Amino acid sequence: MELPVRVQADRFTQPGRYRELETRIRRRVERNDIPILFIYAFDPRTRLGPFVFVDRTLIPGAPRAVGAALHAAGFRNVRLVMQQWNPNIRPSTARFDGKIPEVLLISAMQIHSEPACRLIRDAWQLGGDRPLILVGGPKAVYEPWEFFGLSPDGREGADVVVTGEEYVLLELLERIVEMKRPGDTMREAFERVREGRMLEDIAGLVYRPDASDGAPEHLVNTGVQRLVEDLDELPLPLEAMGLFEPPHGRATLSPRPIPAERLGRHADTVALVTTHGCRFHCPYCPIPGYNQFSFRYHSPERIVEEIAGTAERCNISIFFGTDDNFFCRRETAEGALTAMARGRVGNKPFRKAITFATEATEFDVFKNQDLLPLARDAGMRGLWLGIEDLTAGLVKKGQSPEKTKTLFKLLVNQGIAPMPMMMHHDGQPLWTWRGLYGLLNQVRFLRRAGAASCQVTLLTPWVGSQGYEQPFYDGLVLSKAGGLPIEQYQYDGNHCLATVDAHPWRRQVNMLAGYAAFYNPLNLLLALPRFDKVWADRIVFQLLGMVGLARSIYQSRDWLKRLISGPIERATELPRSRFPMLAPNHLSLAPIQETCDAR
Repeated sequence: MELPVRVQADRFTQPGRYRELETRIRRRVERNDIPILFIYAFDPRTRLGPFVFVDRTLIPGAPRAVGAALHAAGFRNVRLVMQQWNPNIRPSTARFDGKIPEVLLISAMQIHSEPACRLIRDAWQLGGDRPLILVGGPKAVYEPWEFFGLSPDGREGADVVVTGEEYVLLELLERIVEMKRPGDTMREAFERVREGRMLEDIAGLVYRPDASDGAPEHLVNTGVQRLVEDLDELPLPLEAMGLFEPPHGRATLSPRPIPAERLGRHADTVALVTTHGCRFHCPYCPIPGYNQFSFRYHSPERIVEEIAGTAERCNISIFFGTDDNFFCRRETAEGALTAMARGRVGNKPFRKAITFATEATEFDVFKNQDLLPLARDAGMRGLWLGIEDLTAGLVKKGQSPEKTKTLFKLLVNQGIAPMPMMMHHDGQPLWTWRGLYGLLNQVRFLRRAGAASCQVTLLTPWVGSQGYEQPFYDGLVLSKAGGLPIEQYQYDGNHCLATVDAHPWRRQVNMLAGYAAFYNPLNLLLALPRFDKVWADRIVFQLLGMVGLARSIYQSRDWLKRLISGPIERATELPRSRFPMLAPNHLSLAPIQETCDAR
């Protein structure tokens, strides 16, 4: 379900409170050597689609954000591990100069939650020496109970699931270090905090209230987090760039992390946060509810400082803005682009020194089309557009074929590659004789209009969205295929998991056919003489897309066989927690309401 939303007066932390919290922690831990291991969980079975190789060269936002928060708060002995680079590292064998980590932080999306649970179980193999286990990320926000009761006896699991952002993590760590006595480990201090019921006023936590040998009788949920409204309060992630574990296949840590100056040898792209929030409230999207229907952003000066600092220090020149809708608020977009257009990396302006790409809606970009020359001067080279369905048969966001054709031409003329994202849904045929309702009709239209790439996903129940529950109530969601249960990694938009069609394999084949209509040798040949300002992007994405499509077909062969041969079973109820989720006994969740006044 969609997250409840705090009333306006209680939605955000007080201005400046984050920096105060950071300073208090730093004073307490500056003389302590607390080994902290952060692991970004990754399931390699999700490596499907046209951008299949990006995960190996992209540094995602979570490691940088958490690493920066820890470093700025005074924790100096931190190692950031990405399972894309280090698939075999195990908490039970990881050591910091011979020391077992005192804190294990795990971040996981829903599609990567199974590896996250394996990491938790592995940490428990250390017995009484195991670290304090904290879990966060999108999966934790919406289904925190999944990280408890992982062993047959129900004892193994996370100590705390953080259902909020950096501020919530630091509130938790401050409470623990306050109670940490000389000689204590962080887990011993945490247990003292839990026994004293000193976590109950920290919004954004889920934890078991005791340390019994069996499964928890219930979990304590302290409610929805408060957000840091001014994103400039968060620390610059530059220091975190020197905390990453180098790529290798061992189960142990390297003696030292990669120096920031050499990080560019292993990664060429960095995820960059510039804004959070979107004006639209699409039924399949959890983003507005997560942001409590607010719009948050970094200042132009902060964005320039982060880009220039990362490019100069790490020799990384590609930045992907993880914006929900960059052009959502004109004054914010214009201010950021103006500052970036004046920014420099060394002696070069951003236009020549960096590549910036981000996400937006067609409606907002079209409305602000006069900013596109400025965007190109700012270094923008690609724009991912959530079009979903050109005919607005799935959702209406101001998109239309005419608007798409005009906007794509404007983007190409500026040297900004249009990167549409489509969503195949029930009711949309593979092809139609007339019009643009068919999936293949739309894909071909987009290519002819100038799209450099095209992403096609299947409409899937996204946890945290307002439309998540209805497909379960309607009996559309698959629970088993070919006698095997649906797994978490398959909720990636690349597997047909919810459809009214009695033969789900047809939707799966349609998606692959949509990709084949865009990425194929003929279209590559047609692109060769199409000399325009995104010619190189078009050629590169055609080549990568064909490889990605071939891999996706191969990787999907067993799944397709299960869908075709059956039997197909469908879910009869919503996924629910195995454990009761209770608010702290002496607290009221009155500040939280089910709807938002600002919608």
